[in-house]
This record gives sequence, C-alpha cells and structure tokens, in this order.
Amino acid sequence: MKLILLLTATILLIGCTPYPRYRVGGVEAAQRAVQNEGMSTNDNIRFGYILQSYLGRPYTGRSKYIDGVDCSFFVSDVFRKYDATELPRTVRDQFKTGSEVPYRQLRYGDLVFYKTERNRVSHVGVYVGDGRFIHASTSRGVIITAMTEKYWSQRYVGARRIFGQVSKKTNEDADQ
Repeated sequence: MKLILLLTATILLIGCTPYPRYRVGGVEAAQRAVQNEGMSTNDNIRFGYILQSYLGRPYTGRSKYIDGVDCSFFVSDVFRKYDATELPRTVRDQFKTGSEVPYRQLRYGDLVFYKTERNRVSHVGVYVGDGRFIHASTSRGVIITAMTEKYWSQRYVGARRIFGQVSKKTNEDADQ
C-alpha cells in the first residue's frame, strides 16, 4: 500500500513539474515576438490598443468605409492613427514601402503580405508576434490569424518593416 501511495505521489509530482524547466532555443524561441527596437514599451502598448480597437470590425470593399475596412485601408489607418505615418492606399504600393524583412526576423508591427488573387500581392496584415497577424478578412472582418494556417502559409510572399522607415506627415502637411 505504501509503495502504491509513493508511486502515485511521485507520478503526480512529476506531472506538475514544468518540462523542460529551462529551455533555450527550439521552435518556441523562433516564434517568440521580438519587440520592435524603435518602440518603447508604452509605444508597443499604444500600437496594440489601436490594433485591438479594429478587432471584429466588418470587411467592406473599397467603396464604403463607414463602419468596415479592407486590408490595405486597415493597415494604413492603424499607422496613421499611431504616429501619422502615411502609407500608400493599395496593397501593391504598400509592398514597395519600408524595408524587406526575412520571415525569421519578423517583429511586432511589421507588415506581412500574401498572394490571394491571381498570383499577385493582394492581401496585407500586421504581424503581432507568436507567428500571428491581424488583418481584415473578407469573410470574418478584422481578426488575428496564425501565419502557419495552411491557406496563409501557402500564400505568404514577404514582409516589410515600416517603423523608422517611412516619413511621417509634418505639422505643415497636416494643416493643409
């Protein structure tokens, strides 16, 4: 009886121990979000609040933006609200903006691009860390999606870093 209790207690204690306790590297490390070096913690939080404010907003085609957004308008509106960064209006032009970023070096706030229509860059979202991005889905509105989902991983074409790369509106420009 004592042996059974001892074995049960040992199994329970082993099951409660985190494994591995201290791990370096591996898949988890590669997927971890790397804070954008040019942003303070407060800036990261403020940018996150702006992104979060769009969650659930419906998708609307380019002709109507009363309540809904399309992917490129969503991205340009977020950056404009964050720090008055003016991005081009179309996905193709946004893909030419900023600097190219390899997949393994994605950081919070980078733009991620996909080919969803006829072999051309046609969709954009914002990388939010842990292999996920926020974007305006035509069927579900603004959502957060795993980049590893089969549909998205097969259509990924690249990423661009905007923070510290694109000039902001000056006060003079904003007044005009």
